[in-house]
Amino acid sequence: MEPAVVVRIHPGQLLHRVTGRATRAASLSHQATRMNFPAHLAAALLTAQTVAGGPTVHPAAFPQTTRTATVEQAAPPADSVRSHRHARTLQTRFERLRLRNLPRIPGSDSQECDEIIGRLCIFDDGDDDWTPKPEPAPIVDGRNELLADLDSLASIIPGDHWVLGQRIRYLAEAGRLAEAEAVARRCGLPGAWRCDAYLGFVLHHQTDFVQSEAAFRRALEEMPADVREDWTSPGLVLGRELRRWVSAQLDSAAALARLWTLADPLFLAGGNDRWTGHMSRWSYAMSAERATNPYDINWGKDFTEVAVRYGWPIAWERSWPRIGQTRFSVTGRDVPTAFRAFPPREVLDRGPPGEEPVIWEEKEDHPRAAYLPPYLDSLGALDAQVGRFWRSGRVIVVGAWRAPEAGDMPDGRDDIEDPRDSASRVQITDARAPAPSPVLSGLFVEQGGTLTAAERTIAEPGSTVRLSARVPWADWGTLSLETWTPDLRTARRHRAGMGFPQLPFGLFAVSDLVFLEAGEEPSNLEELVGALRPGSEVEAGETLGVALEVYGLGTRREAVQFSVRVEERGEGFLRRMGYRLGILDPPDEASIDWREEGPESPGPLLRTLQVDLSGLGPGDYALVVEVSAPGRATLKAQRAFTVR
Repeated sequence: MEPAVVVRIHPGQLLHRVTGRATRAASLSHQATRMNFPAHLAAALLTAQTVAGGPTVHPAAFPQTTRTATVEQAAPPADSVRSHRHARTLQTRFERLRLRNLPRIPGSDSQECDEIIGRLCIFDDGDDDWTPKPEPAPIVDGRNELLADLDSLASIIPGDHWVLGQRIRYLAEAGRLAEAEAVARRCGLPGAWRCDAYLGFVLHHQTDFVQSEAAFRRALEEMPADVREDWTSPGLVLGRELRRWVSAQLDSAAALARLWTLADPLFLAGGNDRWTGHMSRWSYAMSAERATNPYDINWGKDFTEVAVRYGWPIAWERSWPRIGQTRFSVTGRDVPTAFRAFPPREVLDRGPPGEEPVIWEEKEDHPRAAYLPPYLDSLGALDAQVGRFWRSGRVIVVGAWRAPEAGDMPDGRDDIEDPRDSASRVQITDARAPAPSPVLSGLFVEQGGTLTAAERTIAEPGSTVRLSARVPWADWGTLSLETWTPDLRTARRHRAGMGFPQLPFGLFAVSDLVFLEAGEEPSNLEELVGALRPGSEVEAGETLGVALEVYGLGTRREAVQFSVRVEERGEGFLRRMGYRLGILDPPDEASIDWREEGPESPGPLLRTLQVDLSGLGPGDYALVVEVSAPGRATLKAQRAFTVR
């Protein structure tokens, strides 16, 4: 009888649990391999892109038909059959050795499933601080011995794709990626698409995502139509809302291509590693078919779905049997910091007027699919400021933020070891402190599935980054501000959906409101970009610079009225009811009003002012600016800020 299977997951961490008898199985732990950041990718980060460039992956655009032919194959020679059976025996022997040598953990009671996939129960165990234990030496030695045996067998049955899959999978698992690439390039299988699929798998783990994309494209073009349909279908990784969004679009193929573009975790990194990661998971599932797995149960569609949605575990653990029992459990774990890469539904479409930008926020619920790039340990939120300013035929997008310090972890964890520390602990003569890790930064704008802006720079840790880009008018798009410290394997980003609509000549309108450094009074947009404040947090008692542009003036002489006030945000329901019923006195609002003559000729009117925040205590506020003119509707621009 097959053992019962329980798969456990919390957002970003996948745990597989299998129960069996202690006399016949154990459990497995596999140390996750950390990849060094390759020089070829670093060199590509600052390469200029055309406005229509950027990481473009269009899996739905691949042809859905291909040449197919029926090939009658002769029965393999007896030696080949025996060699194949021997290879399978060796692979099973290793997995059972792995199972016997898994690190032991205390047993735990079963928990309620967040989701059931076939034989698998998926739930969140809430252990965000879990880290993999070192892989036991018997497992390392057993894998190396298996690889040596498979290498010898491959010379006898070079056309056996199952043996090739095991060699690629176990070499990657051992971190021997250069050898895995050499094996994939010497593939020689009759069906070349498997060679390209395994090559794409290896190149993805080597962080060469551009070449990985190319290999997977070749594989998709040549593979059987039904296999291509499985690999490119979004059904497994898209939640219900995103599936509905795709089906509601006039061009579902273009909509799916846009989703894959936005799922790319960092536009700073060349290629789309979320898409190559998806293809790599299918390649892994292909290699795992008809092979013994660490749970010692048959591979099925449920394992394929879990592998494609969450990836294969980076480690396994075996529980101790309870007193008086002979049963144990095997738990497989995914990386704890994996995240939901696809955008929320509300970021994709233009919402009601006045409710933008729409911030891309990570939800706390159970994810449909999770992913972490091989070049990151964590991806966090970036406190940044964004503004849009209109010109003829285009919108100028500006952004400002502070490059994180070396100890400023994205998720607030300052206890992660700096990889440079191991070198700095070595006692050498005339030792020098390691140079600060450079922070790669960028401003990107996606419109219709294409990056129409890609501005990059390198910043010193803790410095202010200010970037601007010109993008064409568009009804809607997505902005991404990004920082990445490759040496520390950390990144932050700020993504939001927003409009870039056409501004007709003479239309009365205002730009976004932006904050400036105290005392700055720019006279034009270029100077404004250089004076932007990084982020929306201010110290108590600071003076806050403010700027915005007014459009549609100058066609006639008219007076313009400005009103500026600070509003407190986040008041509770009872307090608001107290104001309404007169039980509580509403707080005094600091406001400034003035009137001036409009410009004599058409063009943007830039206005700046300094706001004294000395009367505000710590909390969340909004600065509101209203602009009006005789016979015109009152315009309002506002921006939230926090007083520390």
